[in-house]
Amino acid sequence: MLRPRTLAVVLLIGLLSASPLWAQSPPLPSRLTFEEAKALMLQHNPALRAGRAAVNQHAFEAQTPTLWPNPSVNVSQDRIPLPTGGIDNQLFFNVGQTLPYPGTMRAHEQAADHLTDAAEFAFAEDAARAFRDLRKRYIDVVAAAARVETLQQITEAVRTATRAADVRYQEGDFDTFGRARLRVALADFENQLTQAETEADNARRRLAVHILPDETASFAADRDLTEYTVAGTLRYQPIAMEYASVRSQALARRGMLNASQARIDARSQQLRAARLQRIPSLNLSAGPKLQDTPGGTAWGYTAGLSLQIPLWNTGRTQVRAHQAQQQRALAHAEDARRTVELQVREAYAEVQSYQERIERISNNLLTNTDALLDDARYVYSEGELSLVGLLDAMEATRSARMMKIDLVAGHLRSLYDLEYAMGVGPDDEAPLLHTPFLQADATDAPE
Repeated sequence: MLRPRTLAVVLLIGLLSASPLWAQSPPLPSRLTFEEAKALMLQHNPALRAGRAAVNQHAFEAQTPTLWPNPSVNVSQDRIPLPTGGIDNQLFFNVGQTLPYPGTMRAHEQAADHLTDAAEFAFAEDAARAFRDLRKRYIDVVAAAARVETLQQITEAVRTATRAADVRYQEGDFDTFGRARLRVALADFENQLTQAETEADNARRRLAVHILPDETASFAADRDLTEYTVAGTLRYQPIAMEYASVRSQALARRGMLNASQARIDARSQQLRAARLQRIPSLNLSAGPKLQDTPGGTAWGYTAGLSLQIPLWNTGRTQVRAHQAQQQRALAHAEDARRTVELQVREAYAEVQSYQERIERISNNLLTNTDALLDDARYVYSEGELSLVGLLDAMEATRSARMMKIDLVAGHLRSLYDLEYAMGVGPDDEAPLLHTPFLQADATDAPE
């Protein structure tokens, strides 16, 4: 029985996969929203397709022990010469059926239900991981575009200053050292801009291959993977949260933990079935019999009941194997719990650290630094600032703006990690990231 949250994801993927519109493998839109990226991921991401197939595989495999043993059909003939002449010809037709102990079948059925639940929870874990990766890749594109825009603005200012210095140098009003120093600064900023543009292209590639169809992701021209923009921009808003609440939600909804518990329950039922299987099964057989003798032909029937004698294999070894499986499942569950606890603690600490740094650094120490470069250029043009001071102002402007971008983007990534640790998937309401800009869909610039 599929759980509601997992069923919603599976049905959504199935409906999208069956759509003839998407079957045409459309290229990415020129401006990609987060919701569009999520819809493409749910349809095309290979990890999700593999997870959905794994749910079906494990569900069918789990049902195998619940099936009744197949009946057997036996046809035999006896031909006995009679002393008085003639032949006693006997024809037997028997159908045999093993009758398992009823408790064994119930244990197998309950184990199958738990194993199916475990597969569904494992799929929910895969979906949450893919969703976390999507959010991170999307925000990486947003942050990379912001870095390129920032460096373009500063580099253009350095270009303007360098052109002005060249003119002054030709007029004999600027020294060789100062001109060379500006050119080095321009080369540095040009190099950083080119590197940022390359990183932005790579970020768009990483997002594209996460959401595109197989054929497009494999054979698309490089421009199809890089020549698009995303609708999101960066903005910071602090999140109020209590660790105890975050932890309790993680322990309750995380797919990894729920899958581990379902496997423990399944192993318990399998152990119960192994113990019950030590009770010998009955085999019932019956069928018609034809006897043909010189005195005539007669019809009758045969019936039999057989009981397996556990002489060589008493089932004790199988019980011990299932006991070991149960112990293994318990150990894996404890390992999963520790992993989730650690992920929650680390992500929670990261969120708190970013929020503290943004409040203390970005919203305090770096306040009113956006106009630093323009002010420095004006003061320099008035002759009240040295060339070294102008270059320092350029570098300080770059450093301040990049730091703001990195802090906001890092804050969002840490929130994505925290919600993943809490088990948030693509069809869930985000418990922490309610507002649109935290989904990287806002139109506000970084504060």
